[in-house]
Amino acid sequence: MRSVIICVDDEPDILRSLGDRLKRHFGKDYDIELASDGEDAISLCAELTAEGKDIALIISDRKMQGMGGDTLLIRLHALYPKALKIMLTGQADANSVGNVVNAGALYRYIAKPWDETDLILTVAEAVRRFKQDKQLAEQNELLRKTNAKLNSSLALLLASLEATADGILVLDRAGKIVSYNQKFASIWNLLDPNSTASEDAVLDVILEQLTEPDAVSFQIAIAQHNIEKHNFLKLKNGKIIEYYLRPQQLMGEIVGKLWSFRDVTQQKQIEALSQHQALHDALTNLPNRILFNQKLAAALSDAADYSKLLAVMFLDVDRFKEVNDTLGHLIGDLLLQNVVQRLMRCLRGTDVLARWGGDEFVLFLPGIRRREDASDIACRLVEELQPQFRLNGHCVNVTASIGIAIYPDDGADSNTLLHNADVALYKAKRSGRNNYQYYSAREQEMENNIMFG
Repeated sequence: MRSVIICVDDEPDILRSLGDRLKRHFGKDYDIELASDGEDAISLCAELTAEGKDIALIISDRKMQGMGGDTLLIRLHALYPKALKIMLTGQADANSVGNVVNAGALYRYIAKPWDETDLILTVAEAVRRFKQDKQLAEQNELLRKTNAKLNSSLALLLASLEATADGILVLDRAGKIVSYNQKFASIWNLLDPNSTASEDAVLDVILEQLTEPDAVSFQIAIAQHNIEKHNFLKLKNGKIIEYYLRPQQLMGEIVGKLWSFRDVTQQKQIEALSQHQALHDALTNLPNRILFNQKLAAALSDAADYSKLLAVMFLDVDRFKEVNDTLGHLIGDLLLQNVVQRLMRCLRGTDVLARWGGDEFVLFLPGIRRREDASDIACRLVEELQPQFRLNGHCVNVTASIGIAIYPDDGADSNTLLHNADVALYKAKRSGRNNYQYYSAREQEMENNIMFG
């Protein structure tokens, strides 16, 4: 029977949009159910449970009429602890999110309006976690029943362990190895999978392969006996190992530990690639608008805290449309890639260049000491594009027009600075191109008076 993902929001358009996106990405494997408020969600969960369906994930808006999302998720966690919970929040309400986290009822939270890539990756990770937890619970139940029936029959226990997809390590309460399977030996490169070595000997082999920070965190987990833990470990060879640690109980008494390990290197590489693609321009590999705005916001916060200057620039490649129309998109794309290579040679390590769209780029220079520092870099950028480009047998000449706005003189926030840099760019265009211009509030006011006065 298919498991269920439940979405809760009292705004119909947002609820419908969320449901449509999840159906498109997860509808093949999960039923997507919608609830318009907290009471509706509680009733829906009861009906689904009565039908024998597993609730994999509950996604709830935080701010709703009547029952708020934080109260709802805490109540549902008490009723359905195995279902993972995600909160959608339109503002950073630390108290509400903290209440749900402290109650153990929150898996993740996502800011509204959500970024679709982040939403889908987070939900995909959550349902994968749900499936793994369910699988591990089934494996634990199998091991419990096997131990109860067979007591010390190690042969059948080994057979059960070998049937699992994960590497399994079982320890008794004294820390002596009861058993581990071939998959565990393979993950950790153990030479003798039939060894009866001590816990210390095997764990030393694991620790030797881990990077230093993860080795420390893993040792802390080893020392804590009565905990349930899930984490990721990075190996020196670049691999990433996911693990679960669970205490094993018999008649209410802890009798040992069960470790479950899985190599998730490829999966993490795919996730990292997807995240990179979501935040970078495909043609130039520069940050896109989303990532640029994130970096600019952080830089402005730092500039405000330490009273620093910061320059924002819009750069436009003059005559690019002519090149694109005359020589074709292939040469146009190659030109943009070569333009980026030249521009990057002019920038400091802390400067951030992004593609804004088409032949337009945006950059910011944090920590400049004076306005003239921005002039120096802008001058280098203009000069760097003047030499001829040779592209697949074609000789191409382009120039750059640049508009500059300075924080805090020309704006205290990213939107204002970007707008004023754009205004300065058009000033550079009107000044004959192939130059840079600063934003001037006085000049802009005079121009507005001429236009509208």
